[in-house]
Amino acid sequence: MVLHKLKRNRFAIIASLLIIVVLFVIVYQFMWGSRQLPVIDKAPSFTMSDMYGKQVSLQDSDGKVRLVSFHYTRCPDICQATNLNIIRIQQKLKEEDMLGNKTQLLTITFDPKNDTEEVLQHYTAARNIQPDGWRFLRGTPEQTKEVLDGFKVYVEDSGNGFLTHSNELFLLDGQENIRAIYKMGDQMDNEQIVKDMKTLLQ
Repeated sequence: MVLHKLKRNRFAIIASLLIIVVLFVIVYQFMWGSRQLPVIDKAPSFTMSDMYGKQVSLQDSDGKVRLVSFHYTRCPDICQATNLNIIRIQQKLKEEDMLGNKTQLLTITFDPKNDTEEVLQHYTAARNIQPDGWRFLRGTPEQTKEVLDGFKVYVEDSGNGFLTHSNELFLLDGQENIRAIYKMGDQMDNEQIVKDMKTLLQ
């Protein structure tokens, strides 16, 4: 009788533990695991200069979650919409004390010939883009091509002063792995991007 009671109590304890584990998994999936971020590819290593002439390498921000985007200052539409959204992302990261210390924003120009340091300085100043945790980068044409090829980003000179290019930006983890790819411009989901950055920080 005592043995039977002990077995029944042990079964009840095991069942209770299993229920707790299942509930924990459900809660975890609901709160943190609703979006999986597998490794998609390895980001290309690069060293470029910012709009003040300072050399910046991707490795400089290793350990941080990075959002890498591309643009050129003469772009009439999608680049401007993208940078406007990144301004909002920058503000959100700053409000949550994640900007600079845990995350980094990197924007690389498609058009280093025309986007000189002076042009980038004027562009950011005219749009009140703050440099906090956000670097605008340019390289030589050869460096730019290597980076574009590494990210598998397409760009072509349309011959009328404008460029035809891919419309993607990339989320990198602290080990330079590409973990998510987003559409540029009005299709950007800023809340989801910030959420994904938090997921990688966890």
